Amino acid sequence: MTTKSVESQAREYLYDVKNCASEYGQSTLEGWEFNLVTDVEKTKLEKTYYPTVSARPAKEALLELFNLVKSKILLPAGSIDNGFDMSTITNKDVAYLIAFNPKLHR
Repeated sequence: MTTKSVESQAREYLYDVKNCASEYGQSTLEGWEFNLVTDVEKTKLEKTYYPTVSARPAKEALLELFNLVKSKILLPAGSIDNGFDMSTITNKDVAYLIAFNPKLHR
């Protein structure tokens, strides 16, 4: 199996998020939050918000994917800056990049 580049994973992920947003009547990603989360946090977010879009890249590519997604989204940087670095990802056992709109509850 061939491994996708992080750049192509970021493009595919953003495509999925934008598709999901448009399906729910939103023309932009304004209001959507992007977070790096653990398995438990992902499950909690999926039970609270709908829709959610998540990705689970290789652990070493997670931070790069998150940074690429942040750079491609035309939103204010403060709305998606969580202060993550590689040591935080390793210590917290972060495994997923997840997007959700906090205004859309289940």
